Amino acid sequence: DPRVRRALAMAIDRHQLVERVMENAALATTQFMPPGSYSAIPDRPVPAADPAGARQLLAEAGYPQGFQLTLMGSNDRYMNDARVVQAIGQMWTRIGVRTTVEAQPYATFIGRATRREAPAALLTWGNSTGEVSVLLNSVLRTPNRDRGHGAANRLLYSNPAMDELVASAETEMDNAKREDLLRRASLVALEDRMLVPLYLQNALWAMRSGLTYEARMDERNDPAAVQAAAR
Repeated sequence: DPRVRRALAMAIDRHQLVERVMENAALATTQFMPPGSYSAIPDRPVPAADPAGARQLLAEAGYPQGFQLTLMGSNDRYMNDARVVQAIGQMWTRIGVRTTVEAQPYATFIGRATRREAPAALLTWGNSTGEVSVLLNSVLRTPNRDRGHGAANRLLYSNPAMDELVASAETEMDNAKREDLLRRASLVALEDRMLVPLYLQNALWAMRSGLTYEARMDERNDPAAVQAAAR
């Protein structure tokens, strides 16, 4: 029921996740791309959590007493991953969705997630192209092995309207028109709430005193770029 997915999304306090769990080393978001990047949706707000509204939606969907759910995640892959799933589990439990959290080594977790043993799971996506088409095509497009669509679509999500917009963007040579198509495709997927974006994780580097390093936007480490500070 879409109302259940909406309730689960409404119950998550992204600002608390960023401030208390991620210690401000992240940016709360409700979309797939960072602000200002190509295909990012402009002026998309990050609302406060609404537990009361979430409980009302659950009641309308036929779950006035809530239900039980298992939330899986890794405990050794992403920054604070185990703490994040624990925090979300508490937020969902507060609206009546009694959540059991399973945080385990990534090597075990990702196999279970791929086999669709996780009713809900915390996953991340690293963008390799600087725009949203790679995520839409790999994670959310209707799986088609022959065409290479949906290679990472562990949800088996399928929305023909989104598929059509992504396909149109693939053949559109005008940058502005292509960006509009990708934004519209993102909005279709976001409205379905099969994926609920939480935050954009900061890339962090620590340097010993006397050394400087100019971080790369692709987050790769380049040892040759480490410079000794002038004395």
